[in-house]
Amino acid sequence: MPNLDSELVARSLRGDERAFRELLTRHHGVAYAVVRAILGDRDDVDDVMQVVYLKAYQGLKSFRGDAKFSTWLYQIARREAIDASRRRRRDVTDIEDVPLPADPADAADAPLRERDTREWLDRAMGEIEAHYRTAIELRYMAEKSYEEIAAIMDLPEGTVKTYVHRGKIELKRILSRPDWRARTAENQ
Repeated sequence: MPNLDSELVARSLRGDERAFRELLTRHHGVAYAVVRAILGDRDDVDDVMQVVYLKAYQGLKSFRGDAKFSTWLYQIARREAIDASRRRRRDVTDIEDVPLPADPADAADAPLRERDTREWLDRAMGEIEAHYRTAIELRYMAEKSYEEIAAIMDLPEGTVKTYVHRGKIELKRILSRPDWRARTAENQ
């Protein structure tokens, strides 16, 4: 039977570093998804994740167990991402400047196309509201159930489903804009 989070927390508080690493590994997807949803830029995300893990380690003794460990870690990650976002306040890349994937018929460029597609989708995700983006990333990148996302985001499950649905509609709207389609056709 796998260790419960509460057991791992107790072992971590006694100095068991492996238990703490297991906690972080187990819940990395949740923390990463929220930080990435707020910040978007992978370099910034990696920097903030280091801070999140440090704050989780330093604050572990204040974890009371009233909520799930994943919810507690999510809250730390969210606060740190919002703080980092406020600090950076840099310009957002215009959607017309987004590099698009190469011609899908050329199989030799598959890894490049995959990277370009991820970057293209990341840019489009950056266009939607943060709470929609967070819900979508937790659902599809962190592979969480609606129930888990509701607990993590501290929202009713119906609201989470609405956020995912509306986020997907927003993505479709962005990707089907005439200027976006024209840019796509131009780069093929």
